[in-house]
Amino acid sequence: MKKITIIALVGLTFIFLLCPTVTASDTGLITDQHNIAILISDDGLDVEENIKIINTGEKNVTYFRFWLQQEAESDVSVLAVDSGTDLSYINMDSTTFNCSLEDYNITLEKDQSIDVRIKYTIPTETKYFVKTILYDTAALTITYEDEDLYKGEHLVYNEESNSVQILLHRPTETLANILYIVIIFILVVILIASTLLLMRKQRKKIKKSIVESEETLDTKKALLLSLLKDVEKKHRAKEISDETYSKLKEEYKQQAVEVMKKLDDIKN
Repeated sequence: MKKITIIALVGLTFIFLLCPTVTASDTGLITDQHNIAILISDDGLDVEENIKIINTGEKNVTYFRFWLQQEAESDVSVLAVDSGTDLSYINMDSTTFNCSLEDYNITLEKDQSIDVRIKYTIPTETKYFVKTILYDTAALTITYEDEDLYKGEHLVYNEESNSVQILLHRPTETLANILYIVIIFILVVILIASTLLLMRKQRKKIKKSIVESEETLDTKKALLLSLLKDVEKKHRAKEISDETYSKLKEEYKQQAVEVMKKLDDIKN
């Protein structure tokens, strides 16, 4: 039993040496700049993180860690920008990853830095973008579709509270959309009201026109009947010839008939 215990302890010690549990703050690494850009694509929300990591400690460092939220897709790329080297990484847990520099003969001595670019995708329906910092960070910026969502400076690593959670939406755009909808609604209401008012005016105008036409026709009818009587009197008094009488009588009579037909059409 003692032999098994000793072997187990030796094994755990060996594992401990291979997988150091040094906290992020103990490595001497800090983040000078951490810029995160989120863009909408056909595959989802493409995230690009550009990080400048500096070794401020006395010991050389051959690895660094980074954190991705659980919604991140499995296809993650890590690039050492200066050398153009694709770096491999190990998944320490569901969100924390360890990237070894020693495998690529890269060592960060005191005051040396490395620029790293991490790319991955999160689902389009992701409501919140979450970022946990693993090192003291001088400046952290997060943009969504080239619009600033978050800017932070002098962020200190804290195991208990070192996360930033950002709602993925653009307030100005939402406000603009609401304003646009309100304007459209107002314009539609104005258009409907203007149309109804115009139709009402046209109805009044048509009705008024009909009344005026009826009055005009009545006047014209009375005038034509009066002219017929006058022509009849003049013919009896032999003031006009038979030919002129017949011609005037036929003309006035025809006009009177047309006027009476128009009056019948209006009344019916």
